[in-house]
Order: sequence, then C-alpha cells, then structure tokens
Amino acid sequence: MQSLYIALTYAAMKEEIDIPKIMEGVYKTPFNDIDKFSRGVVIKTLAHTNEIVPLFENKLKNWKWSRLPKITQAILLMSYAHYHYVEKVDKAVVINTAIRLAKKYLDQNDYKFINGVLDQVL
Repeated sequence: MQSLYIALTYAAMKEEIDIPKIMEGVYKTPFNDIDKFSRGVVIKTLAHTNEIVPLFENKLKNWKWSRLPKITQAILLMSYAHYHYVEKVDKAVVINTAIRLAKKYLDQNDYKFINGVLDQVL
C-alpha cells in the first residue's frame, strides 16, 4: 500500500514512476528479493489503474475520485487489483484487509467508506 501511495503521489505531481526504486525504498531490500505477491499487487494495480478508477467513480456518491486522499485511493486500488488480478480470494477477506488498513492509516470512521465502496465494486 505504501508503494502505491508513493506512486499515486508521483503521478499527481506528473513525476516519473519507477516501481522497482519505490518498492526498494519501502521494503529496504532489492526489488527481486521482495515477495512475488507484493510486487504483483503493485505492478497489476498500476497497470490497470485507468480501468479500475472509473469503476470506483461510478459508485462514489457525493465524492470525486480525484478528491479522495491518496492513501484512500491506494487502499481501494490495491484491494481491487488483489481480488481481480493477483489471486482469487474471498471478497470478505479482501474487504477485511482493506478495513484493517483504513483503521490504521485513515481517520477514525473512514473504514466504513472503504467497506461500503469495496462491497459495491468487488
């Protein structure tokens, strides 16, 4: 999630996104030594962001994707990519993981937003 947050921030600033460099900085290890799952989630998320974002935009009531905090965007995108592109797991598992991240990194009740949006989109 931290790698995605950094990549989304770079994209917003119209800076180059160097996935291996970003992930090496987050994980403090060479890119090829980072577990395959983590690399897959980040790569698949960034590769499919333009396809995924409209799916969320269609479900956001009174919100615009561009106005969501980058950390919220990262959690939503990562969850979608995990569920649809990386490995098939139960929807509830993906949503619960996203809720745990939201409770840790977002404001107190933002996990409810994450839960509601993911429940509609996944």
